[in-house]
Amino acid sequence: MENIEKSKLKALSDIASIDISLEFNDVLQSILKITCKATDAQCGTIMLVDELDNIIRMVASYGLPQDYIERVYDAAKKAGVPLASSPSGTVLETGKYYPVPNVFEEPKDKPWHDLSKELGFSSQIFTPMKKGLKVIGLLNIYWAEPRRFTDEEINFVTIVASQASSVVQNARLCGSLENNVLELKQYKENLEEKIKEAHKKLYDSERYLRTIIESSMDGIFVVDEKGRFEFGNDSAFNILGWPGQELIGQFFMKVISGDMEDFMLDRWHEVQNGIELPYETKIITKNGEVRYLYVSHAHTEIKGNRKYVVVIKDITEKLRLEQELKESYAELKESDRIKTEFISNISHELLTPLTSIKGFVELLNDGAIGTINEEQKRSLGIIHRNSERLIHLIKELLDISHLEKNKLGLQFGLVSINDMLSKCILDMQPLAKENQISLFQDARPLPRIWGDEERLTQVIINLLANAIKFTPQHGKVTVISQDFTEQVKISIKDTGIGIPPDHLSRIFERFYQVDGSTKRKYGGTGIGLSICKNIIEKHYGSIWAESDGNGSTFHILLPKLKSKDGVADAKPKS
Repeated sequence: MENIEKSKLKALSDIASIDISLEFNDVLQSILKITCKATDAQCGTIMLVDELDNIIRMVASYGLPQDYIERVYDAAKKAGVPLASSPSGTVLETGKYYPVPNVFEEPKDKPWHDLSKELGFSSQIFTPMKKGLKVIGLLNIYWAEPRRFTDEEINFVTIVASQASSVVQNARLCGSLENNVLELKQYKENLEEKIKEAHKKLYDSERYLRTIIESSMDGIFVVDEKGRFEFGNDSAFNILGWPGQELIGQFFMKVISGDMEDFMLDRWHEVQNGIELPYETKIITKNGEVRYLYVSHAHTEIKGNRKYVVVIKDITEKLRLEQELKESYAELKESDRIKTEFISNISHELLTPLTSIKGFVELLNDGAIGTINEEQKRSLGIIHRNSERLIHLIKELLDISHLEKNKLGLQFGLVSINDMLSKCILDMQPLAKENQISLFQDARPLPRIWGDEERLTQVIINLLANAIKFTPQHGKVTVISQDFTEQVKISIKDTGIGIPPDHLSRIFERFYQVDGSTKRKYGGTGIGLSICKNIIEKHYGSIWAESDGNGSTFHILLPKLKSKDGVADAKPKS
């Protein structure tokens, strides 16, 4: 008897001494093994209540096949009952032990009779494992033969169940702590890895930004809230003309030219008040050189301290070139004025004697001064034609002079387009006939317009002369007029040599010629079309040319007269 008591005490001591840091299943196996040996039982199981769904589950067995737990659930499923329909459910509900002297006489064990018979156990005792008053599991011990349980046996198993409950709770807590430690360790490792990645990203980002800043041709520097230099790239110190170590920590006014101090202090106060507009200023380098800068600002805060990022550009050379350009432009403008005045003066000086020469030639040619022979008449004809050519050229130069002075006087009045075109064609017929060119008119009745008839005639004559000049013999020149809703259109079309596409946009430029060489076939000064364009634009119209390689067409659009009671609304350009 005394040995039995010692054996039971040892069993309780062994259960209490189980290493709870072992795998949880090993802890449960140790509890069952010690208990079965101390009670001479054949086998046993442990059931635990799941802490998440509060369902009782069989989690460990001893002295039984490895698939026993699976077979228990299969038998319950086959019978259509839950595991808690066994005596374990009663223990779970009442919190009291449940002895089964004979398994095969226990109705609640019926679904598992075949399994009990096969495995050779006939009696059971289901004992609650508690945490306080709450049942957290069951310790179930099985014997081979039916038996009547003594109070001593029941008390011992109850004490074992209580001891096992403490061990299970501690093992669970230990496992939970180990899991927590493992999770913390993993979290720490992940955190360390993230910190490393963050440090690397921060380092890469800083290196990236520093590379951008250091490679910038613009000067970039930072001043604190008191205006002291804190940082600057190489370009900044190169532009400022000071070594970086001599400026860091210094007030920025150290580099400012004396005559700009008040200006810069005003800008500094504006920047401090959030007014960050760019401006130009002047500085003095360490060696006394004056430089001009374009400055822009932005502010930020670091740990509650305001910082100002300043970007500077050296515009000294730019300003110098601009000044040179202004001076050159002024000189060019003066030269152009002198040239214009010279052309105007020399043209007037040439026009007077040429007009006299032309007049005397006409008198001689008409025989008013005396009789001349045919040879003399031909010679006088050559002189007369060249005089007219020179007079036309001088008048064009005078027009150019007036255009440059914006003093091309226009005398506006009502103009009949049809009459004007008919007169121009009639005047140009002799030249066309001389060059064996057919000159046609395809005109529609057009309303009168508001314009300078003399100048518009000058445009049409110029365009017809060009068309005749650049059209080979037996060619054709056609004057077409059209009436649109708000405009009239005049087109002069020829079958001449055409204009290359790359020259079309430039033919109205002053002195521009498609063939500008000294050996060109066709003469001219290159100013006629420029004068035409200016005259048409002063009539609020437009002029352009088209060419497809089979001749050219010059188009003119002129606005119709808009009036009330015969009074024109349009006003001429001066």
